[in-house]
Amino acid sequence: MKIGGWALACVLAAGTAQAQEQPTQSVQQIFDAAAAATGEGDHAGAAAMLATLEQRVKNPRSLAIVRLRRGMALGELRRWKEARPLLEQALAALPMDDRSLDIDRGQALRTLGRLELHDLDYEAAFDYYDRSLAVAIDPSERIASLLGKAQAGTFIDANRALADADAAAALIEQSAKGDKSVAGYAASMRGQPLLNLGRFAEAELAFARTVAAEGGLSRKVNYDDLVARSNASIAALLAGHRDKAQQYLLYTGAGRMEKQDFGLGADMALPICGEDGIKPDDMAVVEFGIADDGTISYARPIYGSRPGAMPLTFARAVQNWTWRPEEVAQIPWLFRLVTRLELRCSTSEGGPSLADGARAAFRDWVESRGVQPYLADAGSEAQRRAMRVAELERRRASATNPLAQAMLLSDLLENPLVTGATAEAYKAQLRSLLDAAGAPAPVRLWADWLSRRTGSDELDANAYAADPAAFARAQLLNYDRPQSRRRRRDPAILDGIIADSRLAQDDPLRVAALMRRASVRAAAKDFAGARADYQATGLTSSNVLSSMRSPCFAGSMYPATTIPPTWCVWASRAGRGFSMMCQPTAKC
Repeated sequence: MKIGGWALACVLAAGTAQAQEQPTQSVQQIFDAAAAATGEGDHAGAAAMLATLEQRVKNPRSLAIVRLRRGMALGELRRWKEARPLLEQALAALPMDDRSLDIDRGQALRTLGRLELHDLDYEAAFDYYDRSLAVAIDPSERIASLLGKAQAGTFIDANRALADADAAAALIEQSAKGDKSVAGYAASMRGQPLLNLGRFAEAELAFARTVAAEGGLSRKVNYDDLVARSNASIAALLAGHRDKAQQYLLYTGAGRMEKQDFGLGADMALPICGEDGIKPDDMAVVEFGIADDGTISYARPIYGSRPGAMPLTFARAVQNWTWRPEEVAQIPWLFRLVTRLELRCSTSEGGPSLADGARAAFRDWVESRGVQPYLADAGSEAQRRAMRVAELERRRASATNPLAQAMLLSDLLENPLVTGATAEAYKAQLRSLLDAAGAPAPVRLWADWLSRRTGSDELDANAYAADPAAFARAQLLNYDRPQSRRRRRDPAILDGIIADSRLAQDDPLRVAALMRRASVRAAAKDFAGARADYQATGLTSSNVLSSMRSPCFAGSMYPATTIPPTWCVWASRAGRGFSMMCQPTAKC
């Protein structure tokens, strides 16, 4: 990128430490070379040159410019952990009244927006894109900011996202009318909120324009083609245009995939029904890529069966999936790059949600101390979050019961839009309030669960050893939500709970452990042992059937497309169902 009229050479030279020997290249030469490398797409080379320059520049303004450029180069390389601090430092150091830096400022804000999209913090991403729009003057800069806002806003406020996409389309019509690729991308960004608002026919037309911009239905299949045709297929199918949907699906190349069981052996845990606000009828389509080492390179929500942030919960679960490297080698490269699955919550565990029990213990204890729950009566997660944040600030400013803040912090941490640094701050505040109030173990367990449920760390069950109910619940939560599915079936956990004499024979937690152990024994064809565990629960046959969740995993997987629930092939045994094309079948 050209430096423009900043007279950067003078500023940089003035702020450079005096060297004893004349450098081979001047500061300006290195900066120019880094800009040229960026223009040619050599972001690694640009980042390396700017890292060298960062050691030589001392002037605060010039150093901020160098860090900003290096952060953007690292962002292009998806080296987000390195890019974030550089960009944040640069933005804080750049003089706000220096409008000559607005182009770079806007680009840095959009890079941070992309980073937050990658981390699935869509509200933070929306804020960065909104800030970039505020400093954007050039039409191309405004278009990029508006399209970023539309992407981030689809699962926050789909109507507002649609308005942003429409504004971008209007600018494209005025300033970039001949650029088909930009217009096609804008149509795609418009189709996403339409799809999630249930306006399927309009979404189908928008996605059809994207397919046309990519060259139509040809035998060429790259990433952009897969995404465009998949979007069109989803919209057409939901709009009731089954034949058209199948045509789009055919041209994704999915039907030519030789192996249709790439999910076998993978660690693909899903949200548990009843937790995180997920309902059994909820369905989401999530797109993701698989890295060579078997981890997820990215995940993003595409569609949710109800408006709002619900699909983000599924996407965060997908972020933790893994495959063995030898399994990844069997998956065609294109489908490692982009795959889309239709997902529902897991119904494989017995009994009600264990986390709900911890939540109830927390709320009962707080309410017993005179705290009334705050009812945020609003239609979307974003609105409820804003109302609760405002109420939290009001209660902090007044002399109300500190536990009233704890109740609001708990509610905020359950909101799928509260992630990242904001969530970490809320977790620390909640723990501090409960510690100060001398909260008992079952109450502290809920706070610890909120802190760990979306990460890879297990609960420290031994911290609750003195309380038999909290100890058993923590162990079962670890059993149901382990770091890895392959480490899941440790019979010692269940044996210990069942043998704990501090729990009554009919204690619900002991019964839950018995039902889990019975399922494990049945899977191992130890039917006598399974029968004994079922009998030990004290439940009748009808009680067992009604209290156990269905063994069917409500989700079938489709590379680069999805099929609505009425067409799904339903599979048992830990959700390993996979199909390229479906036939109508009954639900389990």
